[in-house]
Amino acid sequence: MRELRVELPAPAGEMAQEEIRKQVPFLSPCIGNVAFREDGSAIVCELSSEPERNLETEILQLASRIQRGLRGLQRRVLYQSPSMASSDFPPPGDIPGVHFLGRGQVSLSGQALGLFHYFDRRFREFGECWMPQEVLTPTLIPAEVLGRCDYFRSFPQNVTFACHLEGEAAVIDRFRSRHATANALDGESIRDMATPEACLSPAVCYHIYHMYQGQTLAEPLRVHGICGRCFRYESANISDLRRLWDFTLREIVFLGSRKAVLAERDAAIERFPRFLEEHRLEGEIRTASDPFFVAPDSVAKTYFQLSAETKYEVSLPLAGGERLAAASFNYHTDFFGRAFNVAVQHEGPMHSVCIGFGLERWVYAFVAQHGMLVEGWPDCVRYAPELANAPR
Repeated sequence: MRELRVELPAPAGEMAQEEIRKQVPFLSPCIGNVAFREDGSAIVCELSSEPERNLETEILQLASRIQRGLRGLQRRVLYQSPSMASSDFPPPGDIPGVHFLGRGQVSLSGQALGLFHYFDRRFREFGECWMPQEVLTPTLIPAEVLGRCDYFRSFPQNVTFACHLEGEAAVIDRFRSRHATANALDGESIRDMATPEACLSPAVCYHIYHMYQGQTLAEPLRVHGICGRCFRYESANISDLRRLWDFTLREIVFLGSRKAVLAERDAAIERFPRFLEEHRLEGEIRTASDPFFVAPDSVAKTYFQLSAETKYEVSLPLAGGERLAAASFNYHTDFFGRAFNVAVQHEGPMHSVCIGFGLERWVYAFVAQHGMLVEGWPDCVRYAPELANAPR
C-alpha cells in the first residue's frame, strides 16, 4: 500500500471534490481512500498495488474535466441547521450490533437493529399524509427493464448481475467437478454462466414504473410506498454503513402530472426540516447529483442535475468534515413515463418524483452525531418502542 498525491493546477471546490471522489476509484481497482488536502489543492489516495499505467495523469485529466464542467455553478441550499457551520463530531467507532459478513454486506442486531426499525417506521409515517398504496417488489429486476431505465449507460459501474449456470448437464457437471473440494469460485466460472436475464435491483422505485407500463392514469397523482433491498457496487467507495453493496431503501413514489408531482416534492422538502430538528440532527437540504459513470458526458449530466435542481439530498455532517447523503428528493421529469409508455389523462407522458431514505445510513449518521449512550439521545428515539430493550 502506498500513497499517491496528485497536485491540481487550481484548488477544487466543494462540488467538484464530491464528484471527483465518486469517479476516481473507477479508474483502477487498486485505488482506494480518495481524499483531498484541506484546501482542495491536491488529491490523495492509496494504491493497493503498482498500476500498469500512469494513474496520476488519468486522475489529473478526470479532475480537470470535472472542474471545468462545474465552473461557476453554485450549490443551492434550501435548509441548513442553525449550528451547521460549527458542527464538530468525534469519529463514531464501532457500532454495537453491526456485523460485517462480506464486502458491503452487514447484518444488524441489538441496538443497531432497533435504530434501523425506528427510522423505517418514522419514514413510513412521514409518507402517511399522502395515503400511499403499499407495494411489495422483488429483489430481481429484468435486465431489459434496467436498460430502459438508462442504467447500463449512466451507471454501469453499479450493476450487480444475477447469474446462473447454463442449463446444460455437461456445463453443470464440469462446474461441480472443479468445485468438489473448493469453497471459492474459480477463474473459469464466468464461462459457465448464461447471459444474465436479470440483475439485483439498484432502486426499488424502478419496479413501480415497470408495473404501470402501457397504462394511462385517470387521476393527476398516484402515490406508492415501498421498501426493499437494493444493490449498487461502488468499488473502493464501499465502506461501513455509509456505503454498502447491499442496503435498504424506503421510498415514496409519486406518479402524475408535472405540476402534481413537483408540488408534493416541494411539500416533502418543506416538512423535512422538522424531522431533523426533532432528532437534533445537524444537516442541510441541498442540490445534488447522481454518481454518473466516468465518461465524456458524465460532467454534462452532473451539471444538468445540479443546475436544473432535479435532485435534492439531505446531507448530514460527520467527523472530520465528511458528509453523508442520507435521503434524496428526486424529480425524473417525464423520463420514466416515456420509457414505459405511461401517460396521465389529458396531460401527456407521466412525470415522477421519488423520495428515498437509506435506512442503514440513518443508523450510522444518528450514532455519528449522538454517540451510543442512549441517555443523550433525543426523547423521540430514547423512548421509542424499537429501543425498549436497548442498554441504558
